[in-house]
Amino acid sequence: MPYEKDISFEVGVPERSVDETAGFAKPVGFRLAIDRLKFPNAEFNVQTASIPEISVDSATYATPERTIQIPGDKIEYASLDVTFIVDENLTNYNEIHDWLFGLVTVPEDGSTAKKTRDMSLLILDSHNNVSREIKFADAYPTSLSTLDFDAKSTDVEYLIASTSFTYSYFKVQ
Repeated sequence: MPYEKDISFEVGVPERSVDETAGFAKPVGFRLAIDRLKFPNAEFNVQTASIPEISVDSATYATPERTIQIPGDKIEYASLDVTFIVDENLTNYNEIHDWLFGLVTVPEDGSTAKKTRDMSLLILDSHNNVSREIKFADAYPTSLSTLDFDAKSTDVEYLIASTSFTYSYFKVQ
């Protein structure tokens, strides 16, 4: 998924106009899609996901009178953090665990299989149809939280796990 974005800072009429009929985005209207052939259970039961922070550092330009901040030349992406309900067989937890383990191991046959996957955060409209897709290129997990079992608990609270993903970039489509 090559990143192609033509941004113009020329003054003129914008190509996009405001959609007066569009509603507001719902924080509960989303789905996370990972490669279903390799990780069929990891995308289910996602409870929270956030569009990560994106930032550009400033570069300094020193003059005799003062230091001037100018826009930098690199974009920094924060990690994609996701929490999900763990199923009773730990299937979705185990898929992320095995993906993490597979990142640091070399197969005995010496193959160089792709260890990253493209992921999509699907934003749903008021009719639960996909209105926007945020694609994360070359994503891979970097952490998986602990699972806390507690026999003293009186209420049934399902196990929640969190994982963080690093990726090359994301783009909104």
